Amino acid sequence: MLVQNNKKLILASTSKIRKKILEDVGLEFKIVAPLFDEEKNKKSFSKLSPKKLAITFAEKKALSISEQRPDLYVIGSDQVCEFEKKEISKPKNLSEALKQLKKFNGKIHFQNNAVAVAFNGKIIFRNFSSVKLKMRKMSAKEIKSYVKNDEPVGCAGSYKYESLGKHLFEKVSGDYFAILGLEIQPLLAFFHAKKIINLKS
Repeated sequence: MLVQNNKKLILASTSKIRKKILEDVGLEFKIVAPLFDEEKNKKSFSKLSPKKLAITFAEKKALSISEQRPDLYVIGSDQVCEFEKKEISKPKNLSEALKQLKKFNGKIHFQNNAVAVAFNGKIIFRNFSSVKLKMRKMSAKEIKSYVKNDEPVGCAGSYKYESLGKHLFEKVSGDYFAILGLEIQPLLAFFHAKKIINLKS
């Protein structure tokens, strides 16, 4: 492996996509499910804007593990889909996904992504990114076909952008990895700056 970890890392997430993003850039890390449950806590933070919600949840996920393992660098991340200035929950079934995509049809929505790193029970890094996506005007049949084929249950925005979701849009402005749920570039820059990782000679 070309990347050397000088410090141990934990990813406070069970997301397969976030795991793959970190693996693809050569990082070594352990996966620990965050002790902070975003679904149970959403009502308590319902007054926050989608941006503030993403940042708050990313930090709380990282801190929930950092308090248990203060000697390790813990990565927390959160994704909040925003439509007409409101947070849009992840669909629990295909019917909800279909309904959400019909709302987005031909319109603009945002994917708000926040990444935080905690160490010794404190946040030492945070990054926020918002991606603007305009869905192309699609027929009800096309949308139904997409949902049936990609099955985007539990996905922010009701689509899998890493898969067939790219077919839904006519214009996207922002970071690709932020759409997936973990903007990697600022995180890598931070780790290199703090000598947490380095490239092997």
